[in-house]
Amino acid sequence: MDINEIIIDMINDYHGHSDIFDKMQRYYDGKHDILSTYVHEPSRANNIEVVNYIHKFIEEEISYCFGNGLTYISKSSNEQEINDINYQLSHWNKNHNQELMRQLEIYGLAFELYYINERGEFSSRILNPSNAIVYCDSDNVPQIFIHFYRQKYDSSEYYDIYFPDRIEIYQDGNLIDTKENIFSGVPVSVCFLGKEKTIYSKIKSLNDSLNQIMSDMVNVISDYRLAYLVVTGADVDESTAELLKTKGILNLKGKGEVSWLMKEMNSDYVQNMITEIKKDIYEACDHIDSNEKLQSNTSGIALRTRLVFLEQRCKTVFDAICNTITDRMRFLFQYLNLKNLPYDYKDIKVTFNPCIPQDIQTIAQTINQLGDKISTQTALAQIPWVENPAEEMEKIRKEQEDQQSIDLDKVGLTNG
Repeated sequence: MDINEIIIDMINDYHGHSDIFDKMQRYYDGKHDILSTYVHEPSRANNIEVVNYIHKFIEEEISYCFGNGLTYISKSSNEQEINDINYQLSHWNKNHNQELMRQLEIYGLAFELYYINERGEFSSRILNPSNAIVYCDSDNVPQIFIHFYRQKYDSSEYYDIYFPDRIEIYQDGNLIDTKENIFSGVPVSVCFLGKEKTIYSKIKSLNDSLNQIMSDMVNVISDYRLAYLVVTGADVDESTAELLKTKGILNLKGKGEVSWLMKEMNSDYVQNMITEIKKDIYEACDHIDSNEKLQSNTSGIALRTRLVFLEQRCKTVFDAICNTITDRMRFLFQYLNLKNLPYDYKDIKVTFNPCIPQDIQTIAQTINQLGDKISTQTALAQIPWVENPAEEMEKIRKEQEDQQSIDLDKVGLTNG
């Protein structure tokens, strides 16, 4: 197929699927369908309740995955390599990985576009299917990437098309500029999870049902306060009714009877429905209800056992992000190679440090029992609060050197 035909198909595909991606973003933002589809009853309460479990679960998983940050490890124990990585990425937004995971969780697909900023620094922009589309070959290697955007105070539609050798910039469909692509290949990483694995796809219908029930019950309760006064055997005109509202007095002539008509509510039935829907929502996403009453055993192992399925899901998401981080290292090292720093991205390993309960005592005992069977750097990588084992080893080495220097000074003073 001709490249121009592929680009036309990509642009049409992008516009054809924009509605579903916009809805996925709206649901994360709490703008659910019920806000526009809820049936309004004239002269009755019409409150709308939105319980946003999609946003809640996504943010929980981001906290679990990146609450402790990432750890880069050099397989060849090249400390300078790790130091250069941390230095070259030090100007990035501290929440960059969290935002990448957020976009991946919302859409099931995210992109990381690499470029050199105006200060000559290696940088990255996070995109998603609502503003970009990619064409890959049979090996899932990006061949064409299109980024759609608008400029502030400009009604024109812009899009940049990335090829392995160049970048073409278009305004309203017209080519206005061409730039050289300094990287080897299209400078983008495709972070793929799959739409069917998103929180949105798993619980949208359940969340809609919960919104409907909650809204109905809130309105029933609101209307419940409008109890009706039943008058039997007497006539009550409008003036008497108004007097009743202001004075609270009703004067009946004859043998009339007065009573209140109240609506009966089966609260147990409603509560059971809400409980069952919430249970299905949590089970569909492998999450746990943190408000659930715990048993007496609250050790780190016991707490982590309750999180085992959530950790497995987070591991699946992180694996997709880890593939992108590998691509990030590949393009970063291409940039460093231009600075005569010949690193190999395959030498870098990324360690996942989930922010979940850890039994530090057990970890310490295990490391101690292993002794010299593992390296100090690998042992340090198992400790949750150690983000950079190589840097930690350098601190240990420096402290030991300082300590030896102090001891020698003491020896010199004693001999004197």
